[in-house]
Amino acid sequence: MSLLIAAALLLTSAAVAVPLAPANAAHRDTAAGAPVVEVYAAGGGIVPDGGDLQVSVVIANPSTEPVDPGQVSVSVGANAIATPAALADFQQDPQKAPLRALGTGVTTAVPAGGTLVVAQLTIPAASVDLPSSAPGVFGLAATVATPEGEVGTGAGTLIVPGAAPATVGVAAVMSLTAPVGATGLVSAQDLATYTAADGVLTRELGVAQHNPALTVGIDPMLLVSIRVLGQSAPASAQAWFVALTHLANPTFALQYGDADPAVQTQAGLAAPLQPSDFTYAMSAGDFNNAPLTVGEPTATAQTAAPTPTPSPTAGPQLPPLSELIGFPYKIDGVAWPAPGTVSGSDTAALAAAGLTTTIVSSANTNATKLGVTPDAALTTSGGSALVTDDAVSQALQAAATASDPTTATLTTAALYAQLALAAQNAPQGGVVLASLDRSLPTDVTYASAAVATVLGSAFTRPASLQDAQASAPTAGLALVDQRNAEDRIQRVQALLDLAGEPRTGGTADAVNIASFSSVLSNPVLLTGDVRARLLQLFSVGWVGSNAWNTAVSKQLSAMHANVTGVQIMAPESIRQASRQALIPITVTNKLTHPVDVVLRATPSSARLEVESDTVKTIAAGSSAKVLVPVRAQLSNGTVRLHLQLYSKTDVPIGDSHNAELDVHADWEGIGAIVFGVIVVGFFGFGLFRTIQRRRREKGEAKTEPDGDAGEATTDAAADGSAHEAPRG
Repeated sequence: MSLLIAAALLLTSAAVAVPLAPANAAHRDTAAGAPVVEVYAAGGGIVPDGGDLQVSVVIANPSTEPVDPGQVSVSVGANAIATPAALADFQQDPQKAPLRALGTGVTTAVPAGGTLVVAQLTIPAASVDLPSSAPGVFGLAATVATPEGEVGTGAGTLIVPGAAPATVGVAAVMSLTAPVGATGLVSAQDLATYTAADGVLTRELGVAQHNPALTVGIDPMLLVSIRVLGQSAPASAQAWFVALTHLANPTFALQYGDADPAVQTQAGLAAPLQPSDFTYAMSAGDFNNAPLTVGEPTATAQTAAPTPTPSPTAGPQLPPLSELIGFPYKIDGVAWPAPGTVSGSDTAALAAAGLTTTIVSSANTNATKLGVTPDAALTTSGGSALVTDDAVSQALQAAATASDPTTATLTTAALYAQLALAAQNAPQGGVVLASLDRSLPTDVTYASAAVATVLGSAFTRPASLQDAQASAPTAGLALVDQRNAEDRIQRVQALLDLAGEPRTGGTADAVNIASFSSVLSNPVLLTGDVRARLLQLFSVGWVGSNAWNTAVSKQLSAMHANVTGVQIMAPESIRQASRQALIPITVTNKLTHPVDVVLRATPSSARLEVESDTVKTIAAGSSAKVLVPVRAQLSNGTVRLHLQLYSKTDVPIGDSHNAELDVHADWEGIGAIVFGVIVVGFFGFGLFRTIQRRRREKGEAKTEPDGDAGEATTDAAADGSAHEAPRG
C-alpha cells in the first residue's frame, strides 16, 4: 500500500529541475539536440469527476542555447483513443489528430542542458468537459512557442475511468541478473559492487521484496558466483544471498548466464547448453580448510573408559555442481528468450528439453491484428507460451527505470494509459503478462512504485504467472515465426564449433576445446570454464549491444589460444654421432594447467629406428625437454623425423614438425664387433683343430694294445695244445 501512495505522490508532484530528459522524447522525431516538450496531468492523467484538472508542461533542452520564455496552449483529443497503436500514433505527432483547446499559459526560460517544468495550468472542470459516462483514453497535447518560433508539441493522456472502470488481471515478471559479461562468473570484486547498499543486484532484489506478487526469473550464475568463493565471498554478497533465499516471490530459473535459449536452438543445438563443472573456479582453502576430527573426547579425567583417538577426516571437499547451482525455485520449465526472436520450432525444441513454457513478446504474435487485448496463454508446438503485452511492458519498463521525479511522473502517467487501454479491450476475467525484461533499475523507489501500479491500479487486478498460464487462449492468437539476426546466429555457431559442442549442421573444428581438453588430466578444468563463458556470451542482455561482437571475437581468440597452447618448438638440425641416442625436443605449455603429452616420432628412412613414444607431463606455463629414444642402423645419411604431440587418448595436439637428423652410424663400434667376430672365429678354428688332432692321437693309442693281446692268445693256445697231447 505504501508503494501505491508513493506512486500517487509522484503523479501529483512537479519537480523544478531534473537532470534527464523525459521518457516520451523518443516517441517523436526531433533534430539532434533540439528541445523536447512533454505534458502530463496530475493523478496519472485520471480526470477527477467534477474537479479541475492540473496540467504540467516540461521542456528538456539538450542544446547549447537557452529556450526563452513563451506561451503554451493545451488541448485534448476530440475522440477517444481505442488501441495502443492509436496511442502510439498520437504520441508520434499529436497535431495530426483533431484537438479541442483547454487553456493557455506562460512558460519560463530553460537554460542550455536543463530540464524544467516550465508551466503548470489549472483547467476548470467545465473546460475539460469529458463526461464520466463515456469512459476512455484521450490524447493530451501541449504546444510551446517563443518569440523565436515554435519549440515543439508534447503528448500525454487523459483517462476517464467511468463509474466502474473495466479491469484486467496483470501478472508481472522480472529478471534478476547482473550486467552482461564474458567471464562465465561474476568476480568477487563485481559481486561486492553489485551487492553493495546501492548495487544493481541490491536494487533488483529490493524491487522484488517490495512486490511479493512479482514473479522473478533468477540467473543461476549469481548463485554459483557466490558459492564458488566459499568463505572468501564478499560479506555483502553473502548477505544478499541469504536475503534471496528468504524471498517470498514466485521464482523460476533463467538459463545460466541468462543465456538466450532460442538463439541456441536456432544455432543447431538440440537443447540449450547447461553448465558442466566449476572446479576450475574453486580453491579448497575457501571451504573450511580446518580439518575435522571424528571421535568423542573424555568428559573428565576420572572417566574409566579409554579416550578414543580422534581420526582426521579427508581435507575440505569442493561442493558438487548440484549444490552450486541448486535453488528452491517455485516454478519449473520456463524459458525466456529475447523478445521477437522465437519460432514454433524453437518452442517445440525447448519443450522437448523440459522447458514447456516459453515467454514471448506480443510482437512475436499476431496480437495487434486481433483488435482485443489477448490473454497471455498461447498453445504452441509441444508446449505453451506466455505472451507479454508489449505496450504495457514498455510503459512499465520506462517507469521502472526512471531516475528522477519528473521522468517518473511522466512515465507512470503513460503506464496508466496503457493499463486503461488493456482493460477496456480485454475479455471478462482476462489476464495479461507485463515484463520488466532485462532492465537494471536505477532507483528502487521508482521501480517498485511502477510495479505496484501495474499490479494494483484502478484498471488492474493482481495475478500470478500461474494465473496467466491458466488463462483461456484467445481465439485467433498465434505465434508468428521470427529469428535472431543471422549474424548473431552465425557468431554463436562459430563459438559452438570451436568449443566442440555437437549441433545440427555443425562443422566442429578439427581441433576444438572438447577434444583438446583430453591433454589435461582433468579435462573439465578447461571445458567447464569455456562452457560457462559461452553461456554468458549468449545472454539476452547482450542483444543489441555493439560490444557483443568484440566480446565474441575475444572469446574465439582465447579458445584458439587454448587449443594451440601446447606446441613443439621447431627443432634445428640434429647430428647423431652414436648408434643409440636420446633426441631432446622442447615442448611448451602456455595453459594455466599441467598437461600430459605423448610425443610420437616417425623417421622417414630405415636408417633410423625410434624405439618408443615418449610420455611427459609439462607444468603449467612452462617448457620441458622430451627425449626421443632412437637407434641408428648400418648406414649414414640424413633422416627426417616427423614429430607430433598427442593426448593420452590419441588426439593430435598442436602443430606437427620435422627434425632433420644427420645420422652417422657407429663404425668404430661396428668394426670392433667385426674384429671380435674374426678373432673369435680364428681362435675357435684353432681350438677345433686341436681337439680333432687329440682325438686322432687318442684313437691311434688305443689300436696298439689290441695287437699284443692277440699274439698272447695265440701262444697260449699253442701251449695248451702241447700239454694236452699226452693225455690222449
